[in-house]
Amino acid sequence: MNGSAPKSTERISDDERNLLRKSVRDFLSKAWPADQAVANSDEGQAVTRLWQAFARQGLAALGSNPAESGLREIVLVFEELGRAACPAPLLGAVAANLTLADQSSNAARALLEDVHNGDAAVALALGAFDGDPAAGHADMHGDALSGRLSFVEDVQAATQLLVFAGPCAAVVAIDAPGLSRQFTPGLAVPALCEITLANVPALNLSVASEVLADVARVARLACAGRALGAAERAFDLAVGHAKVRKQFGQLIGQFQAVQHKLANCLISLDGARLALETAAEARDSGNPDWRVFASSAVAFAGPALRTVSIETHRALGAIGYAEEHEAPRHFRRVHADLARFGGVTRGRAELAEFLLGPVQ
Repeated sequence: MNGSAPKSTERISDDERNLLRKSVRDFLSKAWPADQAVANSDEGQAVTRLWQAFARQGLAALGSNPAESGLREIVLVFEELGRAACPAPLLGAVAANLTLADQSSNAARALLEDVHNGDAAVALALGAFDGDPAAGHADMHGDALSGRLSFVEDVQAATQLLVFAGPCAAVVAIDAPGLSRQFTPGLAVPALCEITLANVPALNLSVASEVLADVARVARLACAGRALGAAERAFDLAVGHAKVRKQFGQLIGQFQAVQHKLANCLISLDGARLALETAAEARDSGNPDWRVFASSAVAFAGPALRTVSIETHRALGAIGYAEEHEAPRHFRRVHADLARFGGVTRGRAELAEFLLGPVQ
């Protein structure tokens, strides 16, 4: 399997997908309880233990076999990660599964085996394929990698770094000589990281640029799915709050202004989910236009989910600012993920190029 659109194969049914969703949600409720999520998110050992539990569930192999898990299943699992505010290092694992599965290198095969067993965790740096000019880039010189890369997630628990340095993919140990890290606190929790590479020894794997670009698209849709899950959870919290919170002697859910805002949020959530599922289904079914669907999904889901996040934040009132509550982490996750990889601006630019041709 590689990052290009796979040939149509018999895929899992909707009933099986519903079972997968329930299984992942039940697993996360036990493995990453909401009342401990804030304290554990910045604790590397806690994330490592979580990743090992993920591997025992078979989730570390997500994307390695299109008959068992296509892009629809990848987006589904990321949606559940968003609901649980869970920082499992799954993005790098999915990218490694998609990028390295066809490699004949023993080192690449060994890395995938370690990832699937939970003995290795991968941080992903898309470099020039990121879509954000500020993401930096890295270049291979023989068997050494040099450059600067920004917006890298999962570094806290990672053992390896997968870098897209087209036309190749490079794998380096996270503690390799010449690699330095600087965490950049912001909306994302755990914080994203800036990595500097100075002639770092690397495993150089030849991968077509088209494959790397398609894996980057998968990463964009996965993070949009995670933002969807976070927005859904915040919406559920806001609806529950509206049913019990009283103001001026009546439940705030009885005020028409609140009702209309929450109704609009529900419409936006359903629209974003449909857009993402359509793009994922297009790729899984081998539709050659799936990249256009992917750009459309990102372009639509970005504004829709940001609006949901803001409106649910308002509906929750002061709770939305209390770090002891889970609401703020969902707000951060939505905005952090939707800003990644060039965000909605890049999605719209890709659609414009598809419709009108490249800018002269």
